[in-house]
Amino acid sequence: MMRNMIRKATPSAWMKNKFRTVLFGSLLLAVAACDSGERDAGDGELITTIVLPTDVVLDLHCADVGIYPETCVLDDPENPFSTTTIIEFDVNNPDADNKFDLFNSIPAGPNGAKARFYFWATALAQRGSGENQFYTALALHELFDANSNAISKDELVREQALRAYRSVLQNFFGSVTVFTCCPGASPTGEPVPFSIPLNELTADNLYRTDATGLMRLVEGDPILVLELLLDWGFSYQPATPPNFDNGVVSVNEG
Repeated sequence: MMRNMIRKATPSAWMKNKFRTVLFGSLLLAVAACDSGERDAGDGELITTIVLPTDVVLDLHCADVGIYPETCVLDDPENPFSTTTIIEFDVNNPDADNKFDLFNSIPAGPNGAKARFYFWATALAQRGSGENQFYTALALHELFDANSNAISKDELVREQALRAYRSVLQNFFGSVTVFTCCPGASPTGEPVPFSIPLNELTADNLYRTDATGLMRLVEGDPILVLELLLDWGFSYQPATPPNFDNGVVSVNEG
């Protein structure tokens, strides 16, 4: 049964953009179970389309949408990825995953923020992981930024973004995400993968404006973030310039 919407908002005139972005994928990339798929005459591959939202006003389908372990996003009729199978990396089958291929097909910037939320919340509902929770939180952070200004702020999405970041720390404290860089450092010229703890990225996103370039979720002096983290049961030693890669998050003992 469809759950009641928690919030309805009236978008401003510039948000009432009717344009949509169409994401193309193949069944081999696991954009699954679309009745509107068309068969390519050349190779028999099933091509499907997903129509993505480009506005920045989010209606929360249930109170805990985007917060592990809630899965109500899969029942949200506005979720363009509700029937998409998002395949995670598997060391035993490294060529099978499609998660970042699909993610990278979503337009950058505010026009893709709502689609990114639905994508990562769907991934989180299909497989609870710190990576999926962190990027769901970041997408909510983006939506808060895009739908807020100096006069009016999207308080509901602000709170949901904070709850999603908190879930990273409480449910997936030791999780990491993997980046690649520096192909020149490798004898083979291949990009070098390295992991970053998501607890550090979470704290940095909240503490330092330049970590995201987005409007702060915790207004005022950054020291207030340390207070908030303390309320959540964590301590943070902020990262320092120039690389901001030495922040330390600790779990407070009761």
